[in-house]
Amino acid sequence: MIVDIHGDCDPRFSPILDAFAQNFADGLELGASLAMTWRGRIVAELWAGFADVERTRPWEKDTLCAVASTTKLIMMIAAAIVIDRGLLDLNVPVARYWPEFAEGGKDKVTVRQALTHQAGVPGFAVPLTDDEVCDWGRATARLAAEPHWFNGEPEICYHFHTYGYLIGELIRRVDGRRPRQFIRDEICAPMDAEFLLGLTPDVKSRVARLNLPPTWFQGEGIQPRLVNSIDMNTGGRWQRLTAEMPSGNGFSNGRGIALACAILAHGGVADGPRLLSPATIALAGQEHSYGRDLVIGMIRRGLGFGLDIKEFPAPTPTSMHWGGYGGSQGVMDPASGVSFGYTPNNWRMPETPDGQYAIDPRIGRFFKAIREISAAL
Repeated sequence: MIVDIHGDCDPRFSPILDAFAQNFADGLELGASLAMTWRGRIVAELWAGFADVERTRPWEKDTLCAVASTTKLIMMIAAAIVIDRGLLDLNVPVARYWPEFAEGGKDKVTVRQALTHQAGVPGFAVPLTDDEVCDWGRATARLAAEPHWFNGEPEICYHFHTYGYLIGELIRRVDGRRPRQFIRDEICAPMDAEFLLGLTPDVKSRVARLNLPPTWFQGEGIQPRLVNSIDMNTGGRWQRLTAEMPSGNGFSNGRGIALACAILAHGGVADGPRLLSPATIALAGQEHSYGRDLVIGMIRRGLGFGLDIKEFPAPTPTSMHWGGYGGSQGVMDPASGVSFGYTPNNWRMPETPDGQYAIDPRIGRFFKAIREISAAL
């Protein structure tokens, strides 16, 4: 598809522009935005295509898009800020801060295990209703009461819907603010980044419509069980779109994600104020778990962030990253000072001959460009 690419890109960072344009040329995009920062300033901000499947609404600079599990990346950054302030200790049980969480054999689950998807509650055995999803108190109470799925053993298993409630309630217990307010105050305001945890009426007209796959995680196995452990049959109902669901109900654009990631890529400094110490940034990028995730496969994690590993390569050996279903992505590299954010609305990727969705070729192309850029800086 031939489209006009809007925005600006510093010539030194042109490989990311080339990758963005090629994804459109290959027919992989409907509409999308991306941004890159270096040493805390925007060096590329691009957008192109359409904000609806009918191709009647052009994608604009301020278009917002659902980012699915890239929302978890923002929660990881929020957790790092709280840890930096000495409010959370990685080595103590979650129940130290949230006593009700000790139910169901979870009394020994540590904060570190919670951040690295080893808390033992990757889903809800009885699916969360739509009303419960939209009620913070009821959702977190259900999570606290959920029995440990692995008899207390720290199995690595992607906490698809529960991660945000788990980390968000930990933040609330020690800081007093729920995730929506904490993200707004501590990440978005100092970074001048737009990242919404649930939509508000004033932005409704700016939100891109998604080109969704024809089916949604059906069949047997752990992944469909986890995905469907909350009510997925909402039909895009407005109440759900506004829900404070911090595992996957985030809305942003490339600029918003790149600026949030710049907190770690730029030494914790936001144009003056310091948001994170160098020590906590280093801690975030250290290996805290390494093994086979029951959902994802082999994975190496920092404080929730994906780290470089042969089976799941990062753009550079020193990068931290995470992404969401449909293709959105955030990357930060403290060594090169680069951060990256990307949001597409084409969530339907080509299938392999056996009917399975292949690794997203758009992300592979972006990671290669980031690698090339970082090597030249």
